[in-house]
Order: sequence, then structure tokens, then C-alpha cells
Amino acid sequence: MPLPIVILPTAEKWDCHQCGICCRGSLVPLSNEDVARLNEQKWAEHADYVGTKIMVPNPSTKNRFRLAQRKDGSCVFLKADGLCRIHAELGYEAKPTICRVFPLQLIPRGSDVALTIRRACPSSAADKGRLVKEHLPFIKDFVREGKLSADAVAPPLFKAGETRDWKTASLVFKTLSSLLQDLRYPPVRRIVHALQFTSLLEKAKTRGMDERKLAELITTLAQVVPEESKQFFSERRPPSLYARLVFHSIGIEYARLHPKYRALPTWSHRLQLAKATFRLVRGRGPLPDVSPAFPKARLEDLEHPLGQLAPEIDHPLARLIEASSESNLYALADRRGWTILESIRGLVATFPVGLWLLRWASQGREPTVDDMLQIVVALDRGQGFAALTGKLHRSRLRMMAAQGELERLVVWYAR
Repeated sequence: MPLPIVILPTAEKWDCHQCGICCRGSLVPLSNEDVARLNEQKWAEHADYVGTKIMVPNPSTKNRFRLAQRKDGSCVFLKADGLCRIHAELGYEAKPTICRVFPLQLIPRGSDVALTIRRACPSSAADKGRLVKEHLPFIKDFVREGKLSADAVAPPLFKAGETRDWKTASLVFKTLSSLLQDLRYPPVRRIVHALQFTSLLEKAKTRGMDERKLAELITTLAQVVPEESKQFFSERRPPSLYARLVFHSIGIEYARLHPKYRALPTWSHRLQLAKATFRLVRGRGPLPDVSPAFPKARLEDLEHPLGQLAPEIDHPLARLIEASSESNLYALADRRGWTILESIRGLVATFPVGLWLLRWASQGREPTVDDMLQIVVALDRGQGFAALTGKLHRSRLRMMAAQGELERLVVWYAR
């Protein structure tokens, strides 16, 4: 039986403004119903698609096919004016399910399902459009038709080798959300508070602890993290060379998810990326030419303070993290095998990455709101990107967290 669908207390907004960004660089898996509908539309007989594949095999065992893409990574159905060919010629209902629903997403939790928005869309990153609650009837129709699931799921792992029920998981989620939305502190301090809460909770010997004592511990840790975090702001020590090396590698991976990134299937492009990897090891030298959005720059150029950013530039990045923590999306979507604590690190690590990418995007000029919105799109896309949801990324975050390097990275790049 489907769980009740709820709207987050935070007022999220979205409407499609036909920018076409979701049709570039995105892999769109197709359900069996989608495949049948596309076959019925007889695109193979369309003058513009004779000899063109509209579907290709998908590695996923759940969805055997996905929409085909052109060499530049855009959807085979994307028109020059940014509109969808299927939508334009056959209507909205003829499109694949994901294309009709995105960026709306259901997040199954303990006793309900949260309706939220993915911020891999500039309009949702800017909270531009109708309130999410106005999209609720549409989503409920999809659930009734069996196209979307609102069923209960098992809670994610609490800590490595330690499973807890939804009551404990929900308490951790709510505590983190409270820390990240505590308006007594600026965003950078809230991020460090969340990391310190994660670190202290992971070090605590909770195995065998009953539910009541664990709840008391979680409450206590949330109260002490502001004091525990002060050292990182009094020291303002730069992260170690090792931490910056790992951080730069992560930043390059997110840069490849930028809406303007164009993967070039050439050996010269691959050689360029290989050379960039070597420069990351040295910690200096020119960054790779990954996108028109990122001008020529050197690694050392991105170590300088950004200065005081206008609130409207800061806002989309803070909203990404706050809304994701409130919906629990960061831990319950595309994070298979991750513990709750590991997922928290994955979420808050996007904060320094976003500010590092903003330095790169705005080299030689003042950063803009549009710079940040495009970066937020890239950060949100990382939620489903294998290189940023796999074991290697978990290990990198775990090693940096063990030495307090994640906190130093946050403080350093927030300058």
C-alpha cells in the first residue's frame, strides 16, 4: 500500500522554462511502457530519423533501454530551439515517464514519501515557478497508474555494520536538517557543525546501545558541535596537500557534469585529461579545458579568497544543501550501500566544491547568480553519477574526514 505523500515545510518552486538543459548530458532510462510507446510512434519512418537509433541498450537490469544521444551528449529528440521533438509533434503525454516527471522526485521515508525537486534544472535551482504542492495532483496520478512508486523502503545503514530502524534514522535526518538550517549561524558554520556531528557520532560506541540512550546521545552531540567546531575557524588552517589533491580530483568530476560540458571522444581530449590528472598531483599548473563555462586558469589561481558574495549568489548553493537534507534525498536516492553518516559527508562536501568551481567559472571577473545556478545543476547531477556515488568516493571522503580535512576544506574555500 502506498505511503502518504507529503510536501516539505521549505517552500520549493519549479516550472519548466524550456531551457533544454535536462536534455543535454542526461541518461534517460526507459520503462517497458516507454519503449512500447516509442515503437508505436514509428520514429524509424520519420524523415529526420531514418537510420537513426532512438534507443540504445542500458546497463541497468531494471530498464533495458535508454534514450539515444547525439555525439555532443544531447538527446536525440532535442530540437535546435531547446524543445523536445516528441512533445512538439505528439504532445506532452507522448514523452517518456522520466521526461514528464523530472525534476520532481518522490523520496520514500519511514512513514511517508516526500515530494521534492532535483536541482539539476536551473529553474528548480533558482526556485522559479509554482510551489511544489501545486504539482502534487499530477504526481499522485502517476502513483495511482503505477508509473511511480510511493511504497515503503528499508532504512539505510546507520553506520558501517550497524543497522537501525526508521525511528533512529529519522532522528539522525531531523537532527542534521536542524543543524543545516540553524539561522543563528552563517552557512559555512552550519556545514562544519554537520561534519562535526557526523564525526562525533561515528566515533561513539553505539553498537548495542538501546534506542533511548542512542536518542539521548544524538541530542547531546547536536548541542555540543557549535563549541567543538570553533577550532576550525580560529585556526583557519589550509587543508593538507593530500586533501587538496583529492579535493581537486572531486572538483574536476563535478566540472564534467556542468551543463556546458561537452565530452569529446577523441584521443587528444583524453590525453588532455590525463595531463590534468598529473598536474593535480603536483598541485599546480593549468586546469583542463572541460567546458566553455570554465575559462583558462591555473590550480593556484583558485586558492585565493572569493571575498564577500552577494546573498543572491550564495543562496542557490545553500538551498541545494538545506532542501536535500530536509527531504533526505542525499541519503535515499542513488546512494546504494552508503551509510547515513557517509551520505551526510557526500552532501556537505558539495559546499566547498561549489565555491571552488565558482572561483574557476568567474576567473578574471565578478561571479554571477547564473554562474552559481549552473554549478548547482552540476552538483545535483552528481547525485546519480557513478564516480561520485561509488566506493572510491566514499573512501576519499572517509579518509579526509578521519583527519578533519573536510572541515578545513569547507572553511578554506568559504573565504
